[in-house]
Amino acid sequence: MSESVQHFCELLWTMTEKELRARYKYTVFGFLWMILNPILQMLVIGFIFTFFMKEPIQHYYFYLFIGLLAWNFFSLSLTKATPSIVNERSLIKKARFPRSVIPLSIILSNVIHMSIALLFYIAAVLFLGTSFWLRLPHVFAGIFLLTIFTTGLSLLTSALDVRFRDVNFFVQAALIIWFYATPIVYVITVVPYKFIWLWRLNPLTSAVQLLHYGFLKAPPPGIAMLTANIITTIVVTILGVVTFRRESKNFDDWV
Repeated sequence: MSESVQHFCELLWTMTEKELRARYKYTVFGFLWMILNPILQMLVIGFIFTFFMKEPIQHYYFYLFIGLLAWNFFSLSLTKATPSIVNERSLIKKARFPRSVIPLSIILSNVIHMSIALLFYIAAVLFLGTSFWLRLPHVFAGIFLLTIFTTGLSLLTSALDVRFRDVNFFVQAALIIWFYATPIVYVITVVPYKFIWLWRLNPLTSAVQLLHYGFLKAPPPGIAMLTANIITTIVVTILGVVTFRRESKNFDDWV
């Protein structure tokens, strides 16, 4: 490992530790909020949506929980990463370092949170007897797709937010709609075929479906859906990396 890469990794981990400590400082339950928050969401949303579902979903609360876990990782990462460069303006003006560690440390801390929460979820799923370990590759594929898309989009929005502060407000507004445009509380089969192209533009669709299939053997994403979502993820990630590299040269002037 070269010295520059080692320095980047050490700095990234230091920033990640700082993010982890700051999040639960002075809290009573601490890391338990990783589990409590999606559980509370699951109970409320699950209770309400069971009255409106036309076709029941097997193990619905387990179905809902893993979808909410993925969504919380995505939405929290994007919400915190988008204004992160602006929020760390004092640090940026004091020292020279790779600016990308700021949004990446937020994402990495959320990956750690999600991984710990997944361990508790796996312990609960074992009692269902769904033999999910046979489909672990689908679980890892879903997590990988989710993480890469979140990283690429976060780099893009955090870079653009430095110059255009409206980006942060746009992201917050878009997330409200995005939640219902992702098959978390419903299955994709209820979506009319003429509108399915909208879900093909949303990489979270395949990521959540892969997790649902991996853990609960719910319907997996089709080839067309998976292909479209992967292409969108690649495009967004490349755009995010290129935009961040270009804009980071001017961060000192804009923040």
